[in-house]
Amino acid sequence: MELAERLSELAQALSQASAAVGILEAIEEVLDDYQDGELSLEEAMEEIQGLVEEFQAVRALSEMTPEELMALAEEEEEGEEGGLRS
Repeated sequence: MELAERLSELAQALSQASAAVGILEAIEEVLDDYQDGELSLEEAMEEIQGLVEEFQAVRALSEMTPEELMALAEEEEEGEEGGLRS
């Protein structure tokens, strides 16, 4: 395995770990708010579901190749340009 490939894999793992820590901290805050009575069970579950979806999106992005990221960026750019013309 080339050094560049290994470094890329390590960067992806670090990114995922960092995102996971952030999500866990946010979930901990939601649970604290629930325990303090600031959120209902339903509200807390909705918040946690949103955080899980956010993590899944970060994970999917971190697993993309540079080519896939470029294609996604181009799609986003085209979508923004289309929205501005409307």
